[in-house]
Amino acid sequence: MLNLILPNSYAKEINEARLWKVFQEAVSVLKLGDSASVTLRVTNNRVIRQFNRAWRGENTATDVLSFENAFEDPETGEHYLGDIMISYETARKQARAGDHSIQAEIEMLFVHGMLHLAGFDHADKEQWSQMTTLQDKILENLGNPLLGGIQYSE
Repeated sequence: MLNLILPNSYAKEINEARLWKVFQEAVSVLKLGDSASVTLRVTNNRVIRQFNRAWRGENTATDVLSFENAFEDPETGEHYLGDIMISYETARKQARAGDHSIQAEIEMLFVHGMLHLAGFDHADKEQWSQMTTLQDKILENLGNPLLGGIQYSE
């Protein structure tokens, strides 16, 4: 299940149905099961900067944050993976710089966050390669053009 927190001010530029498809495709490719659940919150730079400072010690806005918080809800049977936050403002800036749509950028960031919640990382070259391959597969299946979006630096 996708719990989507999308302010009305951003809703006119973001297709919610597509975000549901992104969620479903990520769950399928990552084999997370039918009971997988996440919360996606689209927010602004001020809020994401506060979370980035509190959780990562970095006093800057970023594009996406993932907060793994896996647990099984005994009442519903849902397997809650955690929360993903995306800065609309940073995503818009990156979309403009890359000359693509805000929707494509948000989708790519959502997939990236889903991969982190599923336990993937890009801290070393092997992990980066595995995560990039999976991210590209999910995006390609969705018809999203933003392949090769994970930057790696040694």
